[in-house]
Amino acid sequence: MSEKQWLGLLGLAGGIDKDGSRAAELLAAGFDSVEFGTVTPQPEPGINPGVAALAARLAALAASTDTRIGIGIGMGDGIEPAALAAEWVCGLRAAWDAADYLSFNLSARRYRPLLSAEHLPLLRRAMEAVAAERQRRTKESGRHVALTLKLPLGSGDLLPLILAEAAADAGFDAVTAVLPEHAERLARLRHLAARLRGKAALVAVGGIRDAGDIAAALACGASGVQVHTAFAQRGAACLASLRGR
Repeated sequence: MSEKQWLGLLGLAGGIDKDGSRAAELLAAGFDSVEFGTVTPQPEPGINPGVAALAARLAALAASTDTRIGIGIGMGDGIEPAALAAEWVCGLRAAWDAADYLSFNLSARRYRPLLSAEHLPLLRRAMEAVAAERQRRTKESGRHVALTLKLPLGSGDLLPLILAEAAADAGFDAVTAVLPEHAERLARLRHLAARLRGKAALVAVGGIRDAGDIAAALACGASGVQVHTAFAQRGAACLASLRGR
């Protein structure tokens, strides 16, 4: 998925459906993309079914929908940080045949300990490993699966900006930025867009409730947006206000 293909996209963020049980409903709701998960390479009973189980359910629907399918990939609970690259690559392999894009998630609370300067070399290696595996898989399969890094944008810390640029440099197609809940959120988004300089698409998520919020995010440099709370509260009825109807 090229940057141009992200432009203006209205997507449903991950977290609504982790096991694919609502996949048919969500893919028919009217979004341009739907992200499922986040899931981990190995199943976590009571939390998520694992990447392979989710991908198997989605693969059965992929041919019958024009909605782009995303799968959020995380790292299993209790896994040492040094195993991040192996976890992400394992997730990519399991999700490959079912997804149009893969979202490598650093935004959930359990992954926040990774967001420190000491782990920056490890995070760079993980992104490079994923991009290299994507290149191999593309040559073997003849299909391109987009890569995005999802991370909290934060308030003033430089690390999210550095990580976003590192993802673009590694070959990721997009960065999904979780906007902070404060008045300077759009200024922060604009700063990230300037930092990326068009090297990767920028998708904004968090606090997107209507067409005005979408327009504001796009004006600050986002290529597209995702929504979560608006759908959780109002279901598919939220699309009318999001699309300005």
